[in-house]
Amino acid sequence: MKSIPLLALVILFSSCGVQHRFAGKEGAAADTSYIYTLPYPKGVSHLLIQGYNSKLSHRGRIMLDFKMDKGSSITAARAGAVIRAVDSFSKGGFNKKYLGKANQIVIKHADGSQAAYAHIQKGGALVRVGDSVRTGQPIAKSGSVGYSAFPHLHFVVWGPTPRGRVQLPTRFYTKKGVQYLRPGRWYKAP
Repeated sequence: MKSIPLLALVILFSSCGVQHRFAGKEGAAADTSYIYTLPYPKGVSHLLIQGYNSKLSHRGRIMLDFKMDKGSSITAARAGAVIRAVDSFSKGGFNKKYLGKANQIVIKHADGSQAAYAHIQKGGALVRVGDSVRTGQPIAKSGSVGYSAFPHLHFVVWGPTPRGRVQLPTRFYTKKGVQYLRPGRWYKAP
């Protein structure tokens, strides 16, 4: 079993400050029953440090943060088309001057929903705008760029609904079956 000595530090200092832009028409409903693949390679485990509505920077938000070493492989959790790819920022830290300066990949899915993968390292994008990606395809290298206290992957899915766009809770295939993820636990990609 892996130890979690960093968890206390994470709880005290974790925050993302990622600005998400939704591109697309409102009105159509996203498929909220879709089951996602964990956003890293098969056989790899990562600690979920913040979950949905966490009391830190995710209060009132449906977002996830996975602890990852710099340079870890990030994979597409669902197939789609790349609509945003930013990997030009080089700095990060727990300072408000880094708000809105997170490198990120945004993928639009067939149902109109979108997933953002943020805090990737400078030059860490492995895909470009317009690329089609398949589930499990490497898309970026993790980092700590933007408003970030340590290296991690910030992951969020949002989609159109008849009432406008909303962040969507997602279930994942894990080694232990299909689950909604909970912070403080390690999840292995099957």
